Amino acid sequence: MNEVLRDMHFERITSEKARQVYDYLCDACDRRMGGITDADQMMVADYAYAEQVKGILMDDIAQRGIGQERHNGRQKYWQDNKSLAHLRSYCDQQRKLLAELRLTPNGRRAESVDIDDDFDSFPD
Repeated sequence: MNEVLRDMHFERITSEKARQVYDYLCDACDRRMGGITDADQMMVADYAYAEQVKGILMDDIAQRGIGQERHNGRQKYWQDNKSLAHLRSYCDQQRKLLAELRLTPNGRRAESVDIDDDFDSFPD
């Protein structure tokens, strides 16, 4: 892992949970075949920042609910909390980033590993 990039990313990523996610994903990328590249680390930073923003959006939803009834004179209407749509889009973005980093089950299938088990060397 590039420590200079990590320090630069942690200037923007301030949430403790998001920082833990960053470190966890960097470790997961480092363990896969080929290790972690700087481009991978940049995508991990985007994922962690999205995790930080998701926390803020979930706090807003917990505080204000999923929507509220509005009154305009005699008219009444329901207005959705816009944080719901934003939360959904951040979740979708995170899912796409995990797939790009090959950290999802489908992403791991793309990578084949040849295992040399010396089976051919056994006598018949």
